Amino acid sequence: MNTFIKRSSALIALLLTTPCWAQGLFGGSDSPAPHLTLAQMEIAAEIPTPLQGNDFDALLAQATSDKGLSATRDKAIQAFSDQLRRKLDRALREFFADEEVPLITDNSSLTLYNSVDISVVKQLSGLKNSGDYEVERGNLSASGDYHFRLNAPSGRVLAEKRLDIADLRLKGKYQIKTPLGSGEAEDNTQAELDKMVDNLVKRIIDRIEDDLEADSLRELVGRG
Repeated sequence: MNTFIKRSSALIALLLTTPCWAQGLFGGSDSPAPHLTLAQMEIAAEIPTPLQGNDFDALLAQATSDKGLSATRDKAIQAFSDQLRRKLDRALREFFADEEVPLITDNSSLTLYNSVDISVVKQLSGLKNSGDYEVERGNLSASGDYHFRLNAPSGRVLAEKRLDIADLRLKGKYQIKTPLGSGEAEDNTQAELDKMVDNLVKRIIDRIEDDLEADSLRELVGRG
């Protein structure tokens, strides 16, 4: 009996001190998480151009000038894209910090590529005069796709996922108050676009976190 107990104790000790057996029994969650590199994010966007400024005559002249309208649109798209890139990058870094996944670039690191192609459109729901203003109201909706791809150090694709942005149900309501005479035009479109970016980032993270958590990365590397 004592010999059996001694042999059993020795076997258990061997299993617990041998990495391959321990990982097989307990899932290997104590093994270090793989290193990860966040590649430069690719953003393509089309958005409605918010009115900015307090000189209505200048805004009207700008809107009727192809050159002025194009410059304003390009500036708005660039600002929207930069904001989305910055906020999604920060959210990903916070997520991986919580997962204790080191963001280190070396010869053994995985590389995560992220891309967003988004189009936001206005849908007019009402236009009427109210006091000294013409008031336009409507809805904002978004479509497009988000895609991530996770590559091994060799370049082999370990995992990828695509999200249809329309399925994320990003909505907003805009209002533009245009003075019937001279004065300041009021447009909340920019504020609604800012909210849309915040919601997009949150919903992307919600839908990819299971694919990119530390245990999932260990499993993907183990398969390779």
